[in-house]
Amino acid sequence: MLANVKIEQDKQNEMIHRVFVNGEKLKRVNHIDLNIDVDEAPQVNVGIVGGCDFEGMADIHFDYSPHTVKEACKIIRDELFKHGDLYMAFLASIESSTREQKVTALPFQSERDIADKILQRIIGED
Repeated sequence: MLANVKIEQDKQNEMIHRVFVNGEKLKRVNHIDLNIDVDEAPQVNVGIVGGCDFEGMADIHFDYSPHTVKEACKIIRDELFKHGDLYMAFLASIESSTREQKVTALPFQSERDIADKILQRIIGED
C-alpha cells in the first residue's frame, strides 16, 4: 500500500520514535525498518527502532507477528478477554486436564478454581 508516512524521532529521548500514516499516529509500534533505494519509492516496514525522521510517500508493510514471548502472551490475553467464549473454552480445557491428572490443591478447592488460577497466571492477571 502506498501511503504518506512520517517517522518522527522524539526530541527529548532519541530512542523513541513515532510513525504516522496518512496523518494518523500508529500505536504499539515495536520496530521500524526504513529502506530507501535509488529510483524506487522508499519502503517502510513497521512492526526495529530506527534513528531518523522521515516524511514522504513510501511503500509501507505492516508486520503484526509477535517478536517476543511477552508480546505473544499479550495477544493471547487480549483475545481471551475480547472473546469470552474463547476464555471459557480455554478454562474448561485446563479444568478437564486437572481433573484427568487428579490435580488437587486444598480439600475444598475445585478443579475449576485451580484452572482459573492457572489461566490467570498464564495471561498475567495473577
